[in-house]
Amino acid sequence: MKYLWILMVAVCCSAQTGSVNSESNRVEIVESQNGQTVDVHKTDDVVVTFVAAGGTGYAWQMESTELATAKEEDVPLNPGLPGGPVKTMFHVKVKKTVTLKFDFARAWEKNTPPAKTFSVTLQVQ
Repeated sequence: MKYLWILMVAVCCSAQTGSVNSESNRVEIVESQNGQTVDVHKTDDVVVTFVAAGGTGYAWQMESTELATAKEEDVPLNPGLPGGPVKTMFHVKVKKTVTLKFDFARAWEKNTPPAKTFSVTLQVQ
């Protein structure tokens, strides 16, 4: 019975240690960092955040790249206010050093240049 207890304690301690080491850091990037280089790790949760007026038809879109994947999340900042500000967050995972490019445009205006652009280089350590 004594050996079973020691084994259980050892397994619990090693499992806790492993989970602490595997946690990712959150790296937040905002629009004022346009054109900058940011050091990241492959395991980091890189969050690129933009705030824009809702209801205008304009939206931020990340240009496709094989070196990173992104999951988009939109959060209304004033949920009861039609056309109120919306925070758009791109949760990005990187494979290698990459320059991410974003366009602020209307999806249906194919031949119109974006109203704004944003880029950031993620330097993988």
